[in-house]
Amino acid sequence: MSNKAVPLQFFETYGNRHDVEGCAPLFAENVTVYSSIAPAPMDFETYKQAGYAYLAGFPDLKVTTVEQLEDGNKVISRVAWSGTHTGVFNGIPPTGRSFRSESIFIDTVVNGKIVERHEVSDVLTMMQQLGLIPSQ
Repeated sequence: MSNKAVPLQFFETYGNRHDVEGCAPLFAENVTVYSSIAPAPMDFETYKQAGYAYLAGFPDLKVTTVEQLEDGNKVISRVAWSGTHTGVFNGIPPTGRSFRSESIFIDTVVNGKIVERHEVSDVLTMMQQLGLIPSQ
């Protein structure tokens, strides 16, 4: 599996098939995930909980890979997320509104596993589209 194929498999497994547990083979046991959606670095177990929270709030969640670059063991992916807020998301009741926003992932892949992930997501746009914060 090429380095680029590892994050692509994550996006398909999590973002389109909603199989959080199926993502485990893609991550090293000691992976560290840095994300704009979390106040501190996460291990895989904590990252999974964030994944479950998104799927609870957006059961129709979808992801499209917009662009991907590879340099050695670094893979940069720009993806577009979309979904409809029909479930409770981190304590926020459903709005029934849809969103589309982008994220950038920078993954370090070693021996076919993600050993480090940096993720920056446009949560502001998502919250505006859901009507949870003003857009102006």
